[in-house]
Amino acid sequence: MISSVSFIPKGAADPRPKRYMLSSGEANMLSKLAGDGEGVSAPEEGDGEKEGKKSSSVELEEVDISTLPADLRMDEYDDDEANVGELLVGTGGEMVGTHLGPDGIPQEQIDEEDEDQEEGDDNDSNGDDDDDDDEVSLSDDEYDPMHSDDREYVPTDTAALAAMNIGFKSGGGQLYFDDEKNLVGGEGGEQQEEYDSDEEDTNLRPTDVLALCATTDTNDDFSTLEVYVYEPPTGNLYVHHDITLPSFPLCMAWGDVGSDGKAGSFAAVGTFEKGIEVWNLDVLDPLEPSFTLGGVDNTEVENRAAQAMINDYNEQRNLSKKEKNKKRADKKKQEPKAAWSGGEEKLFPGSHTDAVMGLSWNKVHRQVIASGSADCTVKLWDVTNPQEPASTFTHHTGKVNSVAFHKDEGTILATGGFDKQVCVVDGRIGDGSAVRKGKIGSDVEDICWDPYRPECLVAAGEDGKVCCWDVRNMSKKLWEFDGGEYGVSSVAFNPMVSGMLATASVDKSVGIWDVGSGDPRCVIKKEMAGVGKLYSVNFYESQELLLGCGGTGGQLGLWEMEAESCIVKTWEGRMKGVGVGEGGAGGDIDFEKVMAEDNEAAKNARDAAKGGGKKKKGKGKKKVNKKR
Repeated sequence: MISSVSFIPKGAADPRPKRYMLSSGEANMLSKLAGDGEGVSAPEEGDGEKEGKKSSSVELEEVDISTLPADLRMDEYDDDEANVGELLVGTGGEMVGTHLGPDGIPQEQIDEEDEDQEEGDDNDSNGDDDDDDDEVSLSDDEYDPMHSDDREYVPTDTAALAAMNIGFKSGGGQLYFDDEKNLVGGEGGEQQEEYDSDEEDTNLRPTDVLALCATTDTNDDFSTLEVYVYEPPTGNLYVHHDITLPSFPLCMAWGDVGSDGKAGSFAAVGTFEKGIEVWNLDVLDPLEPSFTLGGVDNTEVENRAAQAMINDYNEQRNLSKKEKNKKRADKKKQEPKAAWSGGEEKLFPGSHTDAVMGLSWNKVHRQVIASGSADCTVKLWDVTNPQEPASTFTHHTGKVNSVAFHKDEGTILATGGFDKQVCVVDGRIGDGSAVRKGKIGSDVEDICWDPYRPECLVAAGEDGKVCCWDVRNMSKKLWEFDGGEYGVSSVAFNPMVSGMLATASVDKSVGIWDVGSGDPRCVIKKEMAGVGKLYSVNFYESQELLLGCGGTGGQLGLWEMEAESCIVKTWEGRMKGVGVGEGGAGGDIDFEKVMAEDNEAAKNARDAAKGGGKKKKGKGKKKVNKKR
């Protein structure tokens, strides 16, 4: 089963993903086990075989040769076995594969055919370069396996980040604000990796489409994060690599900033656990997430386990063989000790206390993640300070199933929950007082912003109703339509085509709707064979008419809509973001200013209400005096 589908934008992934990256905890453990006694920093790139800051050697124990099998006791061979050379010498006095020269010294035999073959290879290498170049479909500028990773992250609008309490923690390579509110920090330096020809099969082409799926095998209760590669020229679709997840994935969001403030390719995954795991998608075989937002604090348990391992290792080095055997036998008789001794689990401060059901990665302030939880709260996280949230909002009375940042205004967040409310909050107001609310007839399944009408917010309900509001006045819906009697589980706008909305339903079909004129119309509805009941749908933002979906079938479904004449005809002239569309309001609305004005108006209204109450009380006293 696929619970969530997303795409990785073109050029955002590392074209040469690493096989393995050693974490700082693993590097420190290896250093301590080697007897160094001091921690080392983990390399940023590589396959886990590079040394840390200090090298150390492990002293091996002396082995009693008499305890080895007879065929391994090399020092006990007899010296009189000088005729061992006869095993290699033929009857004619020649060694196998050689012949004797005039002076009786063995020389290599070189077959004439081998010489001809070598000459032919030399000629091919010198003369067929042009033919090889003709077979390469991409130029060196488009695909260079030795090209270094030049992705960068430069925060914008740092004042807005400061208002959301993002980035103030310093140290450890984290981003922070200086006195002038400029975001600085992060560890620099680049590392060039040697090219390995064996990794050619895992390298990515510029034309590859990367899709991300949160998948669960319900039979074996086994969950993975799968990275698919789709090759448009050939139509091939395959799993490039997958990552094992510890729990059932409920939601997922892609982003490009890590905990060190550097650009990369990451996936944040929400599960039934209380923490949000963020995985590095540029590593093929990661054993643990790059970092976790909140969740259970296992630091004490991990330190105890690591120390026990080190103590056991050091003890084993000082024991004789008989003592080691006796200790192993004693260990087998003992009961295994649990790493956790019981009691309530310890959480990092500010963590969710229930399952994480919704995630959104900010596209403007790319170090910010929003999460919605079954504990009825919404939290904002700074990935450079992952253990504690920057803000917590409690405006919902039910489980929060969906969150979505505005694509242009990085401080505006939409939320939807099981309390049948769709809300818009200003992330700069940490107490959640700046909230606009709209009602829907059932539990909210999904929400999304219209990329061509930035004031429009769309929500899908469990009853199949799809509604749209102008967030400047959420008391009235702009339009509403019925997406299906079995309910709508997911909605998504096409970022490349104005007015194109996709809906996914548990009736196994995807509907494409034209909402550009304000009067929604279903253009086409297609059943996705083999995908099952649909739970997630999304558009590829680097190609106009490519859609992906997933559901109970456990297979990723891709729909290339160029072949649908009704779609091409309906949206002709509205592709590639040409124009805003009929009746569009354009992108000139400053929602942060609108929300700020509302905040000021609400504050003034509260102050006036307090002041008005005092005046009324005073007037009452005067009336009493008059009556006297």
